[in-house]
Amino acid sequence: MQRNLFLLSALIILFAGCTRNDDQRAFEQQAYQPASGITQTNALGEVLSTDEDDWRTSPLFEGLINISPPFPNPARTNQAITFEIDVTGVQAVSGLEMIVWFSSNRFATIYFDNQSPLPPGLTTFQINPIELSEFGTIETARGTHRVILFDGNQQMISYGDIRVE
Repeated sequence: MQRNLFLLSALIILFAGCTRNDDQRAFEQQAYQPASGITQTNALGEVLSTDEDDWRTSPLFEGLINISPPFPNPARTNQAITFEIDVTGVQAVSGLEMIVWFSSNRFATIYFDNQSPLPPGLTTFQINPIELSEFGTIETARGTHRVILFDGNQQMISYGDIRVE
């Protein structure tokens, strides 16, 4: 009887892990789609309209970290874009890397924090919209860009789109 209970418990844990991994894989497949709509925000960070696909937290990090939509979005080429990330768990996230995914299927790191773990609480940082440009020019910075956040172990945390005008 105890052996059967142990096997049943082990199977439940195994299937729960598989479901979580499947959910994470599905989330990552959605992230590697071309940039589309944006969650529109003003210069104070107030959300004006929401893109349901932007800035969700991945299944592996739900309840451990909250990503606020960057602001302003859209941004002009001469104004900084602010990101707010709230780590809600203790020793929940090891490092943070933000990349931009270009239409040529190349990536570039636009922010990196190697603190391991990240301290609990709010972290705020800014990027220059020109950093979203594949070639470092104002002309190629304009448009909608897919931005992806990873932890230091290259596990995807979130993604979303930023428009530069």
